[in-house]
Amino acid sequence: MKVSKIRGGINLELLEGERDVLLQLIDDFREFVMSEDISDPAVARLFPDAYEGNEESAEFRKYSEPALREKKNRDSAYIRACLEVPGVISIKEIEVDSWLRGINDLRLTLGTRLEVTGDEYGGEIPEDDPRSFLYSLYGWLGWLQGSLLEVEF
Repeated sequence: MKVSKIRGGINLELLEGERDVLLQLIDDFREFVMSEDISDPAVARLFPDAYEGNEESAEFRKYSEPALREKKNRDSAYIRACLEVPGVISIKEIEVDSWLRGINDLRLTLGTRLEVTGDEYGGEIPEDDPRSFLYSLYGWLGWLQGSLLEVEF
């Protein structure tokens, strides 16, 4: 992966395997974020309760969650559209935030499923651990997010 500043935006060069994995993550996320399964802990992480009381939280959720879900879906749809274009991905400066929000949502979802807390996510994971690939993805998404943030406009 290589991120570079261009006039009016960012160029992102992904290896083919990176592009494929990111496409799969985006597709899985889009399916998940539009589902109505509120029992999933990742849903609670992406759409946290605004109030401690169940009744107040339910009322707040009723009015706010559909718009939040749609925004997350739009961000991920934009990322997917960028990934479908072969070659270097050019992201306009005004669209970088969509990428940052989308990558952050992927990290939050994956981190919740891996039970990551804080900045530490388990340190070294043995390669034979079935979660090792997911931890690698979590780290890679952090690297991608950090690389996008480091570009100064």
